[in-house]
Amino acid sequence: MPNNSVKNSFWIAIAFFCCAMHTSYAQADGPTVQNPFPASSALINIGPNSDGNLTMGGEYKQPKNVIEQEKPVFWTWYGDVGYESEYNFRGTNLTPGANGAGFFNARVSKWNFTLGMFGIHQFGHARADSWSIGEGGGGGAAAAGGADSRTAVFDPNGNFLGVVNVPYTRFPTTVQTNFNEMDVFLSYKFTLGPIDVTLGNIAFFIDRRATTYEKDVLPETFFTRRFGTITNIHWVIPSTGTRFRTLGPDPTVEDEQFDRFYITLSTTKISKYITPSITYYQTVYSQGDGPTNDGFVLYAPVPVRTQFGTIRIPPRNPRPYNERNEALGGYLEGRINGHFPITNWADFNPYGIVSVSFRDRTEPGGSWPYGSHPLTGWNHAQAGVEVPIHLAHLGGFSSAPWAPPDANLYFVPFGAYAYHISNPPPGTDRDEWWGGAKFEVTF
Repeated sequence: MPNNSVKNSFWIAIAFFCCAMHTSYAQADGPTVQNPFPASSALINIGPNSDGNLTMGGEYKQPKNVIEQEKPVFWTWYGDVGYESEYNFRGTNLTPGANGAGFFNARVSKWNFTLGMFGIHQFGHARADSWSIGEGGGGGAAAAGGADSRTAVFDPNGNFLGVVNVPYTRFPTTVQTNFNEMDVFLSYKFTLGPIDVTLGNIAFFIDRRATTYEKDVLPETFFTRRFGTITNIHWVIPSTGTRFRTLGPDPTVEDEQFDRFYITLSTTKISKYITPSITYYQTVYSQGDGPTNDGFVLYAPVPVRTQFGTIRIPPRNPRPYNERNEALGGYLEGRINGHFPITNWADFNPYGIVSVSFRDRTEPGGSWPYGSHPLTGWNHAQAGVEVPIHLAHLGGFSSAPWAPPDANLYFVPFGAYAYHISNPPPGTDRDEWWGGAKFEVTF
């Protein structure tokens, strides 16, 4: 998908669904309708044939009890728009240090099929001490230096001795200046006895602008047979007069595209207040823009004064590469959703999650210094709560065979906590807290 399309689709999709909602009410037999909510609950289901168990972009819509109308519904719609303090996807913070993110969900259901879209936009700049910020968990953190430090060496009396290669440490910082994600999914739901089965496919399109800067640090002391014990060394390319230098910007992971199939098993037969589910995702396509293994990052030449005169030498560093998780892995998520009416206008909806990665997520470390390795094992545990508050109801009438429009508006504050069971990638804390609020429309 072209970059401009991804950037603009966030707002175009909101406008499209708002227009669709308005148009549906302008028709006597309009296609957008909804069942009335139970007297004991402030919530509405988006339709008996909808995908009530889909986890999408960190959002989950739980099935709720409905009352059948005399006229059948033609199709059902759901939409929301909101803000959250961070975009946490499968336990990984994809917007570390940013000013939160705005998001929307929209979907329509008919004949047990559900077509939907999710979009999210980062506010401000995100930052992580790593070589990249990626959907798979980001790249590695601080790493040992390469083969070309080009360091000025002085004796204890301050006399210049020459330029040699000295081991050093590289500390990366990746700044993500722009992040937009657009996901499109299609699912089909059917029942096998007490089990509801949902089959679906999700396409992910990520538009990211990011660069990596690095701080290189020389050791305090250095010993060679040629010069003896040296106590005063500093960078000479470029000349800083200290053990520290900053280089950049370096290339890093940017745009990414994924495609995943999934299957969800759930049941509402255990309790009307609790819905357990288990979902398995399988990645079948993964592609992204990022540096490859082509040697060194070269910078503009800088003048270097030596006992032989001034010469111009280009600083260079080994290029970080293969920072993306290219594995076509799987991801298993177990979930329990609660639904507890607390008044006739509000509900209390807690949830709990535990997940296992089959090379889908990543973990810092590995055989090379600039990336992480695919994770096989427990990924994270998460708990949260939503409190939908019913704000308004808009009814209608219909002279057609279909039920009349029946729209409801909710304000939903929410909060969540995630514990990273595996080693968290750079930019993600072991314990993550976030929250936000959204407006939901069902009809």
